[in-house]
Amino acid sequence: MMSGGESSDVSSVTSWKTMQGARGLRSPLIWAGLLTLGLLGDVYGPLLVPPEAPDLAALTAEGEQFFFEVNEAAGAPVLVLSLWLFFRRSHLRDVLNGPGEPLLGSAVFAATLALHAWGVFTGAPDLQLASLIGFLFGLQLMWGGRAAVKAFWVPTLFLGFALPLSPVLVSTVIWPIQLATAAYAGLLLNLIGVPSFVQGDQILRPENTFIVIETCSGLRSVVTLLMLTVLLIDLFERRGKHAVALLVLAPIVALLTNGIRVVSLVLNPHSDVASIHSLQGIAMLLVGLTLMYLLDGLLARILGSDAEDAASTDYGNARLPAPQTPSRMVALASPVLILSLLLAAQIFVAPWDAQRPLATPVDRMVETALGDWPSESVSPDYMFRGGIHFRSWSRRRVHVDGQSIDLLVGLANPTNRKLSAFSPRLPWAMSGYEVVEETTDRLAPDAMPARRMLLQRGATTLLSYSWYEPAPNLMSELFVHALAIDRSPLARAETAVAVRMTTRVRGPDDEAASQARMAQVHERLKPLLEALRSGSSGSGSHDLR
Repeated sequence: MMSGGESSDVSSVTSWKTMQGARGLRSPLIWAGLLTLGLLGDVYGPLLVPPEAPDLAALTAEGEQFFFEVNEAAGAPVLVLSLWLFFRRSHLRDVLNGPGEPLLGSAVFAATLALHAWGVFTGAPDLQLASLIGFLFGLQLMWGGRAAVKAFWVPTLFLGFALPLSPVLVSTVIWPIQLATAAYAGLLLNLIGVPSFVQGDQILRPENTFIVIETCSGLRSVVTLLMLTVLLIDLFERRGKHAVALLVLAPIVALLTNGIRVVSLVLNPHSDVASIHSLQGIAMLLVGLTLMYLLDGLLARILGSDAEDAASTDYGNARLPAPQTPSRMVALASPVLILSLLLAAQIFVAPWDAQRPLATPVDRMVETALGDWPSESVSPDYMFRGGIHFRSWSRRRVHVDGQSIDLLVGLANPTNRKLSAFSPRLPWAMSGYEVVEETTDRLAPDAMPARRMLLQRGATTLLSYSWYEPAPNLMSELFVHALAIDRSPLARAETAVAVRMTTRVRGPDDEAASQARMAQVHERLKPLLEALRSGSSGSGSHDLR
């Protein structure tokens, strides 16, 4: 039985909790927070979670894209994990009752509004989603100042994993990674006694030939393991050198384990089954995470991180409740105002018409430019070409002086937000060729500098000349794509054109004659390339995809 004193104590505790709950419900911060969350769902929900009701197949496809597709990003998993990181810091919510930094917060809010409106204007959902990070930092500054940013910066920046990778960066690095993965997997196979021979992106065995395509490169695994490593760092509260070391090691571990995954795919006779292919990838990702866990323990012993982290300060410093002054009420209301303006931008800002009409397909224009030279269309290997994307293109086998030249002319699509035309893969006409010689040369004195390569597969040697008009600059392309400049009135007047010519050569004596034939083709194509580059080739409609 409960004594009278004990009953009185329980009643007092219950009464105190009720008063605290009622006081919390009267808090302007609570109501401002609830209203802000509701508006956040309206503005950013469709960007993170598809508006249509997802079925099991859709969720499975999204999960596979998240783990393996290089230029796809699944917002829902990242959102869930970011919310978990915010929940882990829920005990630091008192910092949001601080005095805040209205001037700095207002500046961040202004930049957020500009970025979101620009994303709507240019039809760039990724820029609209990126503004969410700016909004959260602005909210933290308005409500709690830099202490709030210190408390919540990790889950805020974690939302960056929901953004797709830049196609300019992906197309630049993925082909070298494919080649390195093939070489590494071939080495592992030979080490375990499985005879294998590597030619470019192909692993040759007596039983079969395995091609390392883009989804086998491991680039997406790098991003996913980096994301999981951030979660591990946060869970074990690692700091300083320990955290930096784990972040540096994560891409290395991802690429090494991906090589083992490729070996398992080569040895598995059922690896062409999609479900098995995906399960092997997830299994190796778990292996990578396990290795990161073991490396974390090793670093903890070497650096003494456990004792150091235990003695470190928390993420933020608790503040006393801010006084309910007019300026504080304005600070609490400001995120609601900004979100209302973001919604208004989505409704009232009209997207810019970024279409660049093209009346005639490039293939027809190339066929006309070649004149009386016979040529036939060549079907491309889309699996090998991967993420290289052209707005319109032509690939033809041209016959000049009794010899055939494989010709590619591709018109870049600078308005595309997922794929790029710029890639070091351009000199390769097909899979399985490795580089014998590479120099920079010109087909003719007035031609663009080109990559001149001798490629070999077995007894076949190809001479390849490839270039872009105009020649791309990586940093410039990254900047232009990041701000969606080509989907705005600031778009560049010129459009890049990719050109590649390859032909078979039968020895050093045949190279000069082959180059001369390519120079003849280039001479006929010059007016067309200039017209495509300047955009004066005609008008019509095309697919912006």
